[in-house]
Amino acid sequence: MRRAEFALVSGAQGQEQMMDVLSNNLANVNTPGFRKDRVAFRTYLPHREYLHRTPSERPGFNLTPYGSFPTPWGMAGSDIPHSGVDRIYVRYDEGEFQSTGNPLDVALSGKGYLTVRTPGGTLLTRNGHLTVDGQGRLSTNEGYPVLGTDGKEIHLPPGADNIRIDSAGKIFSGEKMTGQLAIGFPAKGLESLTKVGNGLFFSPGGLVRGDAHVVAGGVEGSNVKGTSEMVRMIQGMRTYQTDLQALHTLNSLTSRTVNDMTVIA
Repeated sequence: MRRAEFALVSGAQGQEQMMDVLSNNLANVNTPGFRKDRVAFRTYLPHREYLHRTPSERPGFNLTPYGSFPTPWGMAGSDIPHSGVDRIYVRYDEGEFQSTGNPLDVALSGKGYLTVRTPGGTLLTRNGHLTVDGQGRLSTNEGYPVLGTDGKEIHLPPGADNIRIDSAGKIFSGEKMTGQLAIGFPAKGLESLTKVGNGLFFSPGGLVRGDAHVVAGGVEGSNVKGTSEMVRMIQGMRTYQTDLQALHTLNSLTSRTVNDMTVIA
């Protein structure tokens, strides 16, 4: 029975972790520039892992924005088949353009991110909902200053009107250019990025110049499709319930077997 119990329990835990990820995706369905997460599962089959020599770093723990979770490798014992979450990764496909009518709002199309200055250093974002703070700096909605191509914060002159941003990210007040948005891209590729919250990403390998053009007057929407996430959520809940029902049946059979053995004894 131990083998079946671990298989069912590990499967239920994996579905529970997946539903946490889907819930976070759904909560950000209307967040500009949000990138959805996906869950990858792995199955531990003792005979296969023996033949392929399980990597030395497993079993262990994976650290994710949702906390730490045990890898499926050996968490139930070296002789027990089971499954679990192997990793949580980000899908970087673009969201749809959403017009806002705000001349300071921008969406990026292509391989590039806005660069912003935060207390934790320079970070990247696709959330182009911009504003002017009390110091006259072009900033994100969270108050982080947006950086220009010179590496400095972009300041708009007091009382500036007729603000417009062209496809190269150049910012004009009337006919006068006041700055240009710095479009960055992770030097080691998208897979090297780390989510740090609030739609921000950290690039541990540094930045190179991005290849994206700017569309003003709107923002890039989240790449989460609400209907698709709800379908995945329902599927996960059904699988979770099936695992629990099977576990309950297995426990009932175990109890009956113990009782029958007691009577025979």
